[in-house]
Amino acid sequence: SDFNIEPSHDLGTSSLKEIVKEAERLGYEYIAISDHNPSTSKHDEKQIVDLIKRRNEHIDQFISSCEKNMKIKIYKSLEIDILPNGKRAIPDAAMDLLDLAMISVHSNFREGIEKQTQRVLSAMDHPKVKLFGHPTGRQLLQREGVEYDWERIFEFCRKSKIWLEINASPQRLDLPDKWVREAIKNGVLLALGTDSHDVRHMKFMPFGVDVARRGWAETKDV
Repeated sequence: SDFNIEPSHDLGTSSLKEIVKEAERLGYEYIAISDHNPSTSKHDEKQIVDLIKRRNEHIDQFISSCEKNMKIKIYKSLEIDILPNGKRAIPDAAMDLLDLAMISVHSNFREGIEKQTQRVLSAMDHPKVKLFGHPTGRQLLQREGVEYDWERIFEFCRKSKIWLEINASPQRLDLPDKWVREAIKNGVLLALGTDSHDVRHMKFMPFGVDVARRGWAETKDV
């Protein structure tokens, strides 16, 4: 959303009202507002918690203002940077303020397989973490994806009930179809998301559905 949570990168451009209106037009049952976490280089832990509280209050006020007419459920989420050392970019006190959290790699893409795998597993280890966003971190025609020990990632996700995102943005299409197939074989659930930084991006969902189908996903897998 465009609520200025002073993020690490990529503030959204659309208001909560615009996002909800578009979600209702698309017939969605729910959305997750998953702003990027506040910048860790510009804020201390208390400031990060305060910013997330203010963002949550903004969401609550919006819900209260149109509760009688609300057709969808709004979840308070956050897309949290996985730091190079495997820590999450917000303190645990801030995790308690979320309905669910998404973790994502946004830096240090060229570390070795073992280090990257352990980095992600460490960041996943919290009950509020429900999503691993654009898991390989690839950007088509710009950057190759991160390599992991996928068996360990799949095992942790299956046991901890963490979903792997199929990011529908045309720049990403990540999780790639071959890993969608392997995730399904390993009993891991998937989640479709559009990575929308503007309401116009919400129309990308069919691209994610196509990736899911190429990976032989069925309704029960998503």
